[in-house]
Amino acid sequence: MDDIKRFVDNDRFARHLGIEILEFSRGRAKARMEIKHQHLNSAGTVHGGAIFGLADAVFSAASNSHGTLAMAINVGISFFKAVKNGALTAEASEVSLNPKLATYLVNVTDDDGNAIALFQGTVYRKKDNIADLIK
Repeated sequence: MDDIKRFVDNDRFARHLGIEILEFSRGRAKARMEIKHQHLNSAGTVHGGAIFGLADAVFSAASNSHGTLAMAINVGISFFKAVKNGALTAEASEVSLNPKLATYLVNVTDDDGNAIALFQGTVYRKKDNIADLIK
């Protein structure tokens, strides 16, 4: 899991957004993003792209947790509620796993546990080993 942790920690875009991966295990991951001024859109609520970025980062952590490179081939997100401050938490769980494809659901919630968004993604599982990519 050390190789996978280094791989996950190397997500430069997630770091740019201020996303912190809190935990991950086989097929699961949890992340948090403290809402800052730069995450807000013109209406003063968290930009959909920031929410998507959080969900995508935790999706990546969960889908790559098996040690095999997993690349998104299809994703979608539904937004339920606007949020202006506090923090967002995203939790990814594996729904389906086979040698070539895997599917994940990511729930994004606010500090009070309110549903903010639901992200669904499918990855193509390549033959590349994560350990070989981080050397």
